[in-house]
Amino acid sequence: MAATAALNDDRSGLTTSGGRSRYTKVAIVLHWAIAVFILWNLLSGFLVWDLASGFFKANRPLYFIGLISHMSSGMTVLALTVVRIAWRLTHEPPPHTSTMKPWEQHAAHIAHFLLYAGMLLMPLTGWSILSAHPPAGSHGAQIAASPMAAGSAGAASGPRPAGANAGPPVGMKGPPPSPKIWGIIPMPVITPIANIGMEPGGVKPQYILHEEFVHWHEIGGYLMLLLLFLHIAGALKHQFVDREPELQRMGLGRRKTID
Repeated sequence: MAATAALNDDRSGLTTSGGRSRYTKVAIVLHWAIAVFILWNLLSGFLVWDLASGFFKANRPLYFIGLISHMSSGMTVLALTVVRIAWRLTHEPPPHTSTMKPWEQHAAHIAHFLLYAGMLLMPLTGWSILSAHPPAGSHGAQIAASPMAAGSAGAASGPRPAGANAGPPVGMKGPPPSPKIWGIIPMPVITPIANIGMEPGGVKPQYILHEEFVHWHEIGGYLMLLLLFLHIAGALKHQFVDREPELQRMGLGRRKTID
């Protein structure tokens, strides 16, 4: 009888033991895998384009390694997040403890929603940055590759927004030829965005759009840091202040049982 109840709980997204519950193994693996890739993505992004931007600008091979690593981890986060959302919609998560206040439960739901939004929007804006370059071989690509034309495009767009150095330097065609995710999967472009710069008349508008994507991508990076801080702080508060098995719910430590 107990085995049947445990099996039913596991199918519904719960794995219970003595009245305590935790996420399913699939949800736990996805959670920690996404967490690792997000941390690497943020670290590589701030290092390459903020904290050590001068070093990476002076070392172009390392810049492209950092770019591809950042791109790959971001696209991995996007793919895993889609799987995580699908799993979440089909598997009910374990309920909050009865000692958790209603406002805390609402805050947790809002924080999770914002985290999911960030895990989708951050990779999508990064993908849009890489896509905002004229297609190779097009007339627009020839114009964008000209230092004089690229310089005029930059001047026409006005001052570069904060974090604009996150994009390829002015005068470059864009990312390295045929970049591959983790060196395996060819990186596709978002065709409607790439086609804006196909003709010479679209180079300038595409450049401005590129800078807008860069601007919002950088803002998103700082917002993700804030959300992660709040998420971790909340989990630690429930674990060590409220004495709730918060970390055990996500697979850390042994599950406690009720006598």
